[in-house]
Amino acid sequence: MLICGYMDYTTYITVCNMKQNKLIVAVHPDADQRARILRKIIVDLGFARTQSDAGKLIKTTIDDYDLSRAYFIIADNFNFRESPITQQRLYELAARGIAVILGTPRLQREFEFICEAYFE
Repeated sequence: MLICGYMDYTTYITVCNMKQNKLIVAVHPDADQRARILRKIIVDLGFARTQSDAGKLIKTTIDDYDLSRAYFIIADNFNFRESPITQQRLYELAARGIAVILGTPRLQREFEFICEAYFE
C-alpha cells in the first residue's frame, strides 16, 4: 500500500477505517420478517436498546419523514424504482453520515452498489 509523503500514519489509518456511507437495506418478501430484520439492525446500530423500542422508530413509508430535518430515516416499505429523486436524496443523506435504514421486498441489481443489504 502506497502512503503519500504528506500523510502521516495516524491519518492513513483513519482514512482506511472510514465507514462506507451506504443505504442500509433489509430485504425480505414477507413484511413481518422484514420488520424483524429492521428491528435487529436498529438495536445493533444503537438507536434502541430493545427490539420493542426499535419497532416504535419504524415508519411505514419514506413520506412520513421531512427529509430536510431528519437525523435518521427508518422506513419499512420502500420501492427504489418509485421515485429516482427521493432515492438520490436518500443517498445524499447517507453520504453526509445520516443513517438511512430501509426495508424492501426485493433489491434490484442496479441498486446493490449503493446499499448494504441484510437478508434473513
